[in-house]
This record gives sequence, C-alpha cells and structure tokens, in this order.
Amino acid sequence: MPRPTEEVRRTYYLWACAAGLLTTVTLTVQAALSDHPERLYFLLTQPLMALLSAAGLAVILLRLNALTLLEYLALVTVTFATTARLPFDLLVLGTVPAGAEVQMVIGLLMSAVLGFLTLGNRSAVTFVTVLFAIHAGLLTWHASTAGPWLTTLGTQFSLGTLLLLLAALFHFRIGYVQASQDRTALHALTLTDPLTGLLNRRGGELALDNLTERGGGYLLAIADVDNFKQLNDRYGHAEGDRALLELAASLKHLRTAARWGGEEFLLLIGPPHDQAEQELRALLERTTDQLRHFTPVPVTLSVGAVWVKAHQPWQEALITADEALYTAKTTGKNRLVMTAFPPGGPPDPPGSAHL
Repeated sequence: MPRPTEEVRRTYYLWACAAGLLTTVTLTVQAALSDHPERLYFLLTQPLMALLSAAGLAVILLRLNALTLLEYLALVTVTFATTARLPFDLLVLGTVPAGAEVQMVIGLLMSAVLGFLTLGNRSAVTFVTVLFAIHAGLLTWHASTAGPWLTTLGTQFSLGTLLLLLAALFHFRIGYVQASQDRTALHALTLTDPLTGLLNRRGGELALDNLTERGGGYLLAIADVDNFKQLNDRYGHAEGDRALLELAASLKHLRTAARWGGEEFLLLIGPPHDQAEQELRALLERTTDQLRHFTPVPVTLSVGAVWVKAHQPWQEALITADEALYTAKTTGKNRLVMTAFPPGGPPDPPGSAHL
C-alpha cells in the first residue's frame, strides 16, 4: 500500500495527536466532574486515548523511527474505544443514551478510515466488515426487544452503504496514487544514470532543450576523466566505478550535471559569464584534487567548455565544446580549454538565464 512521504505523515500525525490529546483530556475531565450514566466508559477509554496521543507526539517531536508502530497502536486503541461503547451501554446501562448512537457511528467511521490507512486493502475491507457486523447486529438485536427494530435495521443498512462507498473511495484512490507513483518512478529511471544517480544522456538533452526554450545564456562544459582506461585495466571496473561515484558526488551540487557517456560528464552553469567560468574552474580544481587522492593511479579531468547564447541550438555549442575537449586531451590533459563564446557575437549580459 502506498504511503505518503515521511515529512507529510509526520505533519499530519503531529496535528492529529495534538488535537486528540486536547480532546481526550477535556473529555476525561468532563467525565470526572459529571454524573452522566456513561461517565465510567469515558473514564476508562479517554485516558487511554490521551496516553496514545501523548506517545504519538513524543514519537513525532523526537523524530523516532516508529511511525508504523504508532499507526497500528492508533488502530487498536481507537477501535477498542469506539467499539466498546455499544456493549458497555447495553450491558451496563441496558439502553443506548440519546445522542450516543451518532457518536458511535462517527467512531466507527474513524476506525474504518484508520483501517484503510494502516492495513492492506483486502485486510481493511475484512476489518471494517467485522466492525460493522458487530455494531449493526447489537443495535438491531437491542431494537428488536426494546424499540422499532425495522427502523434501526434500515439505519444500519444506510451506514453499511456509506462504509462500502468509503471502501471504494480508498480502493480507487490507492490505485490512482500507486499508478501515479509508478509513472513518476519510471520517468525518473529513464532520465537517471543508475550508477552515479546523475542525469543520463537523455536527461541531459532534456535539460538542454529546456534551457534553449526558456532563453538566456549559460556555460556548457564536457568533462572527461583522464587515464580512466588505465585505471580500469589495472585495478578492475569496480575501482573505475568508485572513481565515477566520487566524481559524481562532487558534481551533484550543480543545478545540472549528467553522465554523458562512459567517463564523460555534461556540466551546465548559469550566468553571469565570468562567475560561471570561475565556478567551473574552482569545481574542477576541487574535484581533481579529490580524485588524485582517492584513486590508486593519478586520475585527472580534461574539460572543454563554451558559453551558449540565448536560444542558440545546444547541438551547435556541443560541437564547439567537444572540439575544446579534444584540444585539452591532445595538449597534455588535466586542463580546461575554454571557448569564450561560440561564433555569432559576445555572450549575453549577466543574469539572462535561470538554471
């Protein structure tokens, strides 16, 4: 069964536990000061609910890894508190006080919602069906001996219809959420490199397409790992993968970085032009230093970079960057060859792109 994200769950449960604690403490105090026939029921159940709410607040505020346990405890406690009221009234009082039946229905609906949120769909349907059968059976039996049983039976059929609609709502909602999550996960897989977690070539191309459509200049760089084949041949592909992972970790703070293919990486940096170039140089120096100490053989980076003008086709700029990378490779490696801007004029003014 799909779950909301951890933070969303914690936020909802925080407010629910806070409201629950306030409500149950109020009901406990009210029962203690009252001479209502049901005061014993409230004095038995509401402190238990208050204890659950307080424990829930502690779990959430202390960020303990116990949300699932909290959900099951809430299901058991709320179900006990809501289903115990009807037998208590019938066995202890011999009747159902005015207004109590409406509150029982609300409690039954709360238990049903918790069941669908906590249990799998099939288990939740079974759970709610059993609760409804107990509730409807007891009320109908009582009405058959002390009142208009046919009216009570009709009311219970209406409640059963409501619970059936609730089950259908959760079933289709869960199916919709699951399908949506599957589509999102599949889309992410098609755009993500499985080794490094960066964008893959397709993801990088989509990022370039978006930048071209939005307009504004940006810095495009192609980085290639030097001596990578030597590292793979001498120490194995596992060592090469470790080097790529280390490199990817240092690139992830960029707005856009993609594994372009093999040991080549695409880097995109926004304006202004001078600051983008300085950021690229600082990044390469830091990354090269990390790789030099991380791998058993010297591994450095050769980079070709170009400033792309607003709305200029990125394919054209990529050719220029590739040529600059070739120059870096053939003139000693471990260097950045920066083409100030592609043919067609100077770079755009600072601030014209938003990566």
